[in-house]
Amino acid sequence: MSDETEIDPHNIFIKDPDEWMQYVYKQVNVLVEDGSEYTGWVYTIDPVSECIVLMTFNDDKTKMDIINGSSVSSISIIDEDTELHIKAKLDAMFRPKETSLLTEEELESLKKRLKLWLIKNRLPVQLTGNNDEILSISDALFIEPPYGADNCRSTNEIILGRIQGLIKNMPADHEDW
Repeated sequence: MSDETEIDPHNIFIKDPDEWMQYVYKQVNVLVEDGSEYTGWVYTIDPVSECIVLMTFNDDKTKMDIINGSSVSSISIIDEDTELHIKAKLDAMFRPKETSLLTEEELESLKKRLKLWLIKNRLPVQLTGNNDEILSISDALFIEPPYGADNCRSTNEIILGRIQGLIKNMPADHEDW
């Protein structure tokens, strides 16, 4: 005879990601089990730990609270107006410094140069993202601004390594060929 015990699946397997996404970039009030309240703009929510990253902006000060997901009693949305400047402000805080130092024209030039290099190496490159700011190779790899080897994302380590090597070996004057 075997002891059969039911194991409850983790919330990540039950909860729809859209439930968490409804809070991102919105101002919320979070009530925790000990009675404390936190108010701020949601930057992200980790779907595994259910931790919430809240940002508050007061004058010249910025404060970040990371609230443990297991202690959250309730979340209520205060402001649903996801103004572009709030989203941009939140994203800029966690963007690599070199990206924020580059102008739009410089980023566009880097994107064009890398795209031409990838096409020259017979890779199927497409522009994706909200503003065509991401280079995509067959949905297997994504290259985000500022378009360097460290800005590649892929779940396939072989593809990731090969594309990163290709980017690192891109000649400075390849557009002139």
